[in-house]
Amino acid sequence: MRGASSAFGRVTREDWSNAAPRADEIGISPSLSPKFPLLSVPYGCLVPRGIDGLLVAGRHISCDPSSHSFLREIPQCWLTGQAAGVAAALAGAERCAPRTVPIAELQAALRRQQVLLRAEGEPALVPAGETAEAKS
Repeated sequence: MRGASSAFGRVTREDWSNAAPRADEIGISPSLSPKFPLLSVPYGCLVPRGIDGLLVAGRHISCDPSSHSFLREIPQCWLTGQAAGVAAALAGAERCAPRTVPIAELQAALRRQQVLLRAEGEPALVPAGETAEAKS
């Protein structure tokens, strides 16, 4: 299935130009084109709506067709797969459903594994050679 829409957080084309960190960020992806900033990938795109006890990763995350064109690539599949694995381990340890995994704990565990995450409120990341001021 391409561009699944059944998760509770979805990556859309509108997210490309925003570039602000999502509160449930699990990783940062390069964008489709150098003219767009880097993309904050949310945990919500891994959690299916209406199905408990399941996480999706890789090509099965929730996103629109435009976003799926680059989020289905191998590095982004690694990013979502690592986050799904860590979240599943936390859900097991906490004895909770994946949708209720504490985001702060998930992000802390990912940071311990050297995953690059931004704090909420940090400035948007822009492609090399540009400044955040130039994007405004």
